[in-house]
Amino acid sequence: MGIPIARIFGIEIRVQVTWAFILALVAVIAVGQLTTVDPQLEQVTAWFLGGLVALGFFLSSVSHDLAHALVARRRGIAVPSIAISFFGGASPLDPASPDPGDDAAIAASGPIASIVIGLVLLVLMIGAAGLGERFDAAAGVLAVLVFLNMVLGFVNLVPAYPLDGGRIIRDLTWRRSGSERAGWRAASRSGRFTGWFIVGLGIVYLIAAEDVTGALIALTGWFLVLSSNAVRDRVRLDEFVADHLVSEAMEPTTTTVSPSLTVDTFAAQLLDVESGISAVPVMRGDEIIGLLSAGQIRRLRRGQWASTHVADVMATPPRLTFLAPTASLREGLEQVAKARLDGLPVLEDGKLVGVLSRRSIGRFIGEKRARAEVTGRGPKPPAGSVPPEAATPPEAALPPAHDAAPPAEAPPPEAPTDPAS
Repeated sequence: MGIPIARIFGIEIRVQVTWAFILALVAVIAVGQLTTVDPQLEQVTAWFLGGLVALGFFLSSVSHDLAHALVARRRGIAVPSIAISFFGGASPLDPASPDPGDDAAIAASGPIASIVIGLVLLVLMIGAAGLGERFDAAAGVLAVLVFLNMVLGFVNLVPAYPLDGGRIIRDLTWRRSGSERAGWRAASRSGRFTGWFIVGLGIVYLIAAEDVTGALIALTGWFLVLSSNAVRDRVRLDEFVADHLVSEAMEPTTTTVSPSLTVDTFAAQLLDVESGISAVPVMRGDEIIGLLSAGQIRRLRRGQWASTHVADVMATPPRLTFLAPTASLREGLEQVAKARLDGLPVLEDGKLVGVLSRRSIGRFIGEKRARAEVTGRGPKPPAGSVPPEAATPPEAALPPAHDAAPPAEAPPPEAPTDPAS
């Protein structure tokens, strides 16, 4: 996740390409603020100072996430790398602890670091302002960085997941009740309340001030509401798959393919919802070396099918991981989501026995929902769960596969194929 740019205290620092646009926007805003304060400021100087502000904001964000990592390491959590996030928010590389007390300390460390940095910069700003007009530009840069660090710190304390404040709410409730699921419910409720409050605040500001900023505030609140709803659905899904094993939801493997085959051999079968197969293991002899799924085929134009070999597009280790049939279905869900693929192979004693796919998980949930409706017992199915014939797990639990693209119009079904390795 992201591009590695440095290693600090043995921790790899990774950033997304989108940071280039974020820093450019910060620089533009900073230039606007600095020229408003000092209209006589030369453009070259203003842009140089804007660049310093952008760099300072990036270093502040690194410090925020690095604080999470260092506290996690002190709590015994291995942290090989971190992904620098924009104004916080959980990511797959975030360090976490299975102990709610330790995890709360990890979550709180980032906002505390940002606030402390902001206070230090505030002292420096006051000192620069007291040195006279020659240091007005330096004081202006420091003032913008003070504001950004304070925003970075306090916004992340808002009690709504995926912000650090929502994670703290989850951990405190988890520690008090002894139930991680209860912690997630508390984080969801807190996030929805906070999100709707921010939506209302933005609407009031939009009407009263007739300023488009109000609309942006309302949209931020709506994002928090959606995130909280996703957490709620995740909890419901967790209840639905509790006490079940990967073997109960996997697709038994009857079809494998060779890496030398072209994808046109079986593309239609993978794209056909009715086929029951959405991911095919790639074998070389008795060894599984990859996985090809519908998501990867959708990335190809149909004209490329005949000239594209399986080896060119299949997912391989380390991105591709393997599951055991005796693993919990919840663990399987998490692994599929983390891999951002359409499924993962299931191995028993080193031999391929099945594939846990998004389609098979959805089918299992749909069948269990149908049984619960007949008997009148069982947990309420998560929002977005679907019947077996259109089975796809809820987005709250399984984010879209990284290779997935908007579904293209499926080609006419071909005769079922069973290409052997």
